[in-house]
Order: sequence, then C-alpha cells, then structure tokens
Amino acid sequence: MNLLSRISKNALFVAALFATGNVAAGPGHDHGDVAPATNTGKASPRFEAHSELFEAVGTLGTSELSIIIDRYNNNEPLLNAKVDLESGSTKLAGVFHAEHGDYSFAAKPFEKPGNYPITLTVTAGEDVDILAGNLMIPPAETAHAHEDGATHWKSWAAIGALVVGFGVAITLFVRRRSGRVSYV
Repeated sequence: MNLLSRISKNALFVAALFATGNVAAGPGHDHGDVAPATNTGKASPRFEAHSELFEAVGTLGTSELSIIIDRYNNNEPLLNAKVDLESGSTKLAGVFHAEHGDYSFAAKPFEKPGNYPITLTVTAGEDVDILAGNLMIPPAETAHAHEDGATHWKSWAAIGALVVGFGVAITLFVRRRSGRVSYV
C-alpha cells in the first residue's frame, strides 16, 4: 500500500467520522432516560387566601377574575354568598355563577403587571369573614433567542468541509511530489 492510498483512506475515514453527525443531542432533544418536561402553557395569575372560616382561590382570566370559595373546616363549596373585593382604590361586588360555583369580578383593574393586594369580605348567612391575599401579574414576556440547533449542524458541516479540503490538498501535494500528476 503506497503513501497516497494510505493518506486518502485516512482522509476519507476522518471525513466519514464528521459526516455521520454529532451523537450529542441538540437543545430540547435529549434522548436519555429522563422523560421530557411537559409544557402546560402559560399559567394564569392566581392568588389564595384563607381564614378560620373560609378559603379562596382566585384565577385571573382574560375577561374576569374568578374566585372559588370553600368552607375551611370541611372544604364544602360556599354557594350564593355575598363577596366584595377590594384592591387599592378598587371596590367590586362579586357575581355568583351557579354553573361553575365561582364568583366573578371584572378583570380590567388587574390588566397591568404588578402586585395587587386583594381583600375579600365574605358574608354567608351569619358567617362574615375577611380574607387577604396578593395577586401577582408578571410583566409580559419579551422575545428571547432560542438556540434552535441551526448553527449546531452548520459548525459541523464547516469542520467536515475543512477536513475534506485538507485531505484533498494533501492528496494533490503527494501526487505532485511523486510525479503522478501530468499537466496536458
């Protein structure tokens, strides 16, 4: 086996190693034993509050603040109660939805990002209580760059092209030195 054949085979072997691709997975494409985290989407802003009598969980939707209230000692839903909400200078009366078992309030006062202290006054028959919580509205997400792996394969392609080019250059150099290349 001559030197040119050996160099050509080695260059092809190195080029084949780079051409097979990277074994390491790209971002978001880990193929290990760990199950991927599920994306549940953007969570709605929430708050919770409780006292000795009642507990409440509020969820801010696009058009309303929905609050579900239960009795604290037995988790029984509190239906048809009078619920008033205060947050800063905002005062709202809740509207009970029997089909959902929740109390709704206008979402407009909570449109802007910020921390809103919530005070609920709950009146259910002879039971009256005040619940306090904080509704945190995060700022809108700004666009940020995600590495999508496009540059990942480009860098490996560039390295492969360099290796192949280097192999061709060595092959031409060896042929020229051995006198096998003839110019017409």
